[in-house]
Amino acid sequence: MEPIFKAHDRIKGLEILFFEDAQIEKVKGGSTSFSSFGNLSLLYFKDYARFMLQLNDWKYPLMRRLPVFSLGGEGNSRIYEFPALNGFTYRLKINNVHNNAALSNLESILATNSNFSTKGITGIPRKLEASPDDKLTRHYKQKETGPTEVIKGVLKQGIEKVKIASGTLKHGTKNLTSRKHKLELKDIKNKNFRKTAKPTFKKDFFTNGEKQSKEFLEKRMSNKNLTEYREFKDLLKTSDSMAPSLYLWKVEV
Repeated sequence: MEPIFKAHDRIKGLEILFFEDAQIEKVKGGSTSFSSFGNLSLLYFKDYARFMLQLNDWKYPLMRRLPVFSLGGEGNSRIYEFPALNGFTYRLKINNVHNNAALSNLESILATNSNFSTKGITGIPRKLEASPDDKLTRHYKQKETGPTEVIKGVLKQGIEKVKIASGTLKHGTKNLTSRKHKLELKDIKNKNFRKTAKPTFKKDFFTNGEKQSKEFLEKRMSNKNLTEYREFKDLLKTSDSMAPSLYLWKVEV
């Protein structure tokens, strides 16, 4: 289970909301280039003050400057559109929601953390706020591939080969060892791997894993954000005891 995987390069996100039946498509015009089905989680990363949607491998951080549209829906289903690159759009459909409070809480978060509106309805113009500073330092270095850099690389490789060759001539085969007699098959002893083998898992590893997975699912099903209408400020106060936690790579957030 995901909540077990804690590491220094991962960050904890609280699962504020969870929907069992969701679908995401990447569309442009009438064509679809990507589609996925499964569970949808809305995570909150307190360290970065950021919300993120996750459905399988699809992860989408919410930012106040990005326009998000509600396309409505029928009964207990809703459709939302999120901007993507190169003129594409992510179309998220949430199906079979058992309690409308969960959808209301979702739209409360969208209204506060994106430029959220209903498509076809012009809302009150408002000043777009910048997304909160996540205090992350990112370094991007473009790989140099010009003629000068290629020549430098070839020369460097040539110098390294000369060093290795000269080192071999200088020291010879002084430190090399070899057998002086033929090894007979009858002299090879069979090794009992059953006696020497050691388990790679710590004691109670699977028991603890099952316990954590059970606690994770219990918190997910008892999360009152799925059954009660809550103000945005109250959604932010969701604690570890109220909702499960998932750990994602920091670079994904």
